[in-house]
Amino acid sequence: QNGATGSRLLSGNHIVYQDAENYIAKFHQSESALLFNSGYDANVGFFSAVPQRNDVILFDELAHASIRDGIQLSNAKSYKFQHNDLEDLERIIQNLNSKSQDLTTIYIVTESVFSMDGDTPNLEELVTLSNKYNCYLVVDEAHALGVFGDPEISGGEGLVQMLGLQDEVFARIMTFGKGLGCHGAAILGSQKLIDYLVNFARSFIYTTGLSPHSVATILVAYQHLQT
Repeated sequence: QNGATGSRLLSGNHIVYQDAENYIAKFHQSESALLFNSGYDANVGFFSAVPQRNDVILFDELAHASIRDGIQLSNAKSYKFQHNDLEDLERIIQNLNSKSQDLTTIYIVTESVFSMDGDTPNLEELVTLSNKYNCYLVVDEAHALGVFGDPEISGGEGLVQMLGLQDEVFARIMTFGKGLGCHGAAILGSQKLIDYLVNFARSFIYTTGLSPHSVATILVAYQHLQT
């Protein structure tokens, strides 16, 4: 009873998983949430599975190694842009659009708080830029959870929610080993995205799930954060 016993798609699922994912999705004002064993697993699973061949991933040059590793496993093309430099990012997008006659799906990837420097991108302008060029924005909030948020709710939901941009971001990655003081991670997004990840994210499918105790720890940590 203390172990997951296997992959969540086989024997490793547990009712507490559903309770935790529902709570996390509601807390973060997201349609759905999917738990992963770590932030590394979440980023590798997302970027290796979601962007397709002929898609393009544009990532901040200081993005975490797990993001880079996931991108390397992807069939999509990728280019880095200068750190928090939205003018450089826009130049790359314009250059890509001028070279391609077909509509290219572009993913823009950044972090809300960069771990080594503690700085943040201008997320409002980044959302505007993403909407202007029909890009999909992905934000890693590993170092914002428990630090930034809306004081009306709890004050710890992350920078995206503090700015009221949660409906403008395609996917958010929340990890629990920093501000939340436990272990694991979750990807937040639409139900369609989560259903896709359950079926195609290899770091989700082919690993033993978190134990019920670990998932319960995540749920209790979120409940504590909310109060």
